[in-house]
Amino acid sequence: MTAGRARVLVVEDEQTVRELVTLCLTKAGYEVEAVVDGQAGYEAATKRRPDLIVSDLLTPRMHGYELIQQLRATAGTRRVPVIVLSGKAYPADQRKAIEMGASAFLAKPFREVQLLAAVDRALNTPRVHFWGVRGSIATPGRDTVRYGGNTPCVTVERGRDLLILDAGTGLRPLGVALQAEANGNPLNLKMLITHTHWDHIQGFPFFVPAYVPGNKLEIHGPPSLDEPLEKVLRGQMDQEYFPVALGDMAAELEVHEVREPDFELGPFKVQSMYVNHPGVTMAYRVSIGDKVITYATDTEPYRRLVPGAEGGKDKEAAKYASRRDEMLQDLVAESDLYIADSQYSPKDYETKRGWGHTCYRDAIELAIKANVKRIALFSHDPMHDDDAIDRKLAECKDMAMAAGGDVEVIASIEGESIELYDESAIAAVAS
Repeated sequence: MTAGRARVLVVEDEQTVRELVTLCLTKAGYEVEAVVDGQAGYEAATKRRPDLIVSDLLTPRMHGYELIQQLRATAGTRRVPVIVLSGKAYPADQRKAIEMGASAFLAKPFREVQLLAAVDRALNTPRVHFWGVRGSIATPGRDTVRYGGNTPCVTVERGRDLLILDAGTGLRPLGVALQAEANGNPLNLKMLITHTHWDHIQGFPFFVPAYVPGNKLEIHGPPSLDEPLEKVLRGQMDQEYFPVALGDMAAELEVHEVREPDFELGPFKVQSMYVNHPGVTMAYRVSIGDKVITYATDTEPYRRLVPGAEGGKDKEAAKYASRRDEMLQDLVAESDLYIADSQYSPKDYETKRGWGHTCYRDAIELAIKANVKRIALFSHDPMHDDDAIDRKLAECKDMAMAAGGDVEVIASIEGESIELYDESAIAAVAS
């Protein structure tokens, strides 16, 4: 994000500090609005939708904690970064602020370089947000409340730049948030679809921005031999299944079939590849700045399926399967974040071989070979409750540790974000 375009709201009751922060940010090219209390900060944030908020904790009328809480509970401000700038810098307060959703905590007195580094990091660090993490079918309920029950939808974001990955049921809450944040301004959105199985497109008819005049939505996905991508999307909105037709969407819609392996969508550089899943399915390697996110949500290792390949029984078959599997490994290689199909347990896979999904042990093995920094276990099995995912995560962490690699293993959680920050930026803020 260009500094001159970014709007920063400062919430600070001390006049000297308020003027100092305003001067510092204005000199750096940011557009700054300053208010003197938390209630005024909340009202300004909900009305004018700043790109970033810098707030003290001990603000009149509404404490800084309550301000963060209210911002996170309001659709239009839920994702606005908040930097806490406070003299109340107990470690417990710092942890509390971060846990509540603050991007950073700076202690007063601060140095200009610290503030600017924290602002730059909050506005320009790429992050990945999980809106839906469940495979096959949505599974709402008390057994899935911690990890989530919506089907695949992920966003890659940097400042105002945003790329949507898949249109499962997680697309509905994303659409609600985006339209609220737009505050009446038109949206220009870009979406990648891996394939058109229902769990990856069934949120599309409920995507609010598609119904708003003035918005524009570009959808990119794999071609099909039987029906064009647009016809597939239109088909699920046939009157037999849905009361609103695709043509009733008031936004400008463009549907493109991915034909080239490498292309760009605004600042996002995309590398695509067909993967081993029933039907025509793609995985995507997305680069934004110097960060790489690989999204391979539905795929199955060839070595598990090619007759004679498993165990090296047929050398030629094993060589072929290995070569095909290495293509995915090459796509994933050195990723900062690998969002990986890891749907099945070893026991599940015994009865579901050939269904197009990966055993989580195979996902970890690939991540280690590909030297990724972090793997997010994704496409959770609809039959797995939160406790089962806990066990999967623990086993995968043990497996990665035993291999002696540096890969960090996490389980994707609906509603959570991952920041792909630079260590140098963190050092600048801390210094």
